[in-house]
Amino acid sequence: MPDPLAAQPPSRHPDPQTRRDPEKAMIRAHLATFPPRAAVLERTLASILPQVDRLFLCLNQHDAVPAAIAADDRITAIIPDRDLKDAGKFAFVPGDDDIVFTIDDDILYPPDYVARTVAAFDLLPGEDHVLGYLGNAWMAKGRDGVTGWKTFMYHKRAPHVVKVDVLGTGTACMRGRHLPRLDEIADAAGFVDLRHARLHTQAGRRMWSLPRAEDWMQSLMTEELKATALFTTVALARDAAMTQEMHRMLAERGPHSGLQLAQLRNRGLL
Repeated sequence: MPDPLAAQPPSRHPDPQTRRDPEKAMIRAHLATFPPRAAVLERTLASILPQVDRLFLCLNQHDAVPAAIAADDRITAIIPDRDLKDAGKFAFVPGDDDIVFTIDDDILYPPDYVARTVAAFDLLPGEDHVLGYLGNAWMAKGRDGVTGWKTFMYHKRAPHVVKVDVLGTGTACMRGRHLPRLDEIADAAGFVDLRHARLHTQAGRRMWSLPRAEDWMQSLMTEELKATALFTTVALARDAAMTQEMHRMLAERGPHSGLQLAQLRNRGLL
């Protein structure tokens, strides 16, 4: 099946390689990290920095800004007064018209990641849609139609644009005016993907998992790092606050989970 985004005409959105005027809307990446990720962080930064105007970095649990980061004028770094965990991605306030990528410190982003994602806003305008590559849809699955989670992993092949209920904030993209603010999301630290999804749904915005080839994006997660990952320390631990947030998200989610964009349009549902 051809990639429905691959044949799109050149995007009408600005190219970060040709626009560096700080007075204009920028393409920016927001990232939160902590010391155990230092070894892989360098590779993540090298993959994303050439593609954005600026990177905003929350250094949880750090005593000082690492010298290489402090010396890079493309990076704005802060050390918060408390551990914000993944909520640190939302510690920065963008311009309304900025394009914001929320990213993770254990992903290797391909060279066309930003350009390809921004081009998708020509198909799904940013006023009403949030885009990404790690998605979860609560839907009927298998021959028996049992309802459960279907996960679209960012490093796995996905040939279609699919409506999802949750986007992983390591691979999400939205307009600056729609980025949740820290005070809206801080109490969901450790499971911000769920709060992030709820806030967009409450605002009437749809979330989509975009097409990609196998291993277009790559994980930098190692066995040594898994023990400190939020998936291990929060999700697998079935944190009570996270479970409550998930129940609220499921109660509030919109219709058509797991359906392809083409299917929705053919049925007149979009």
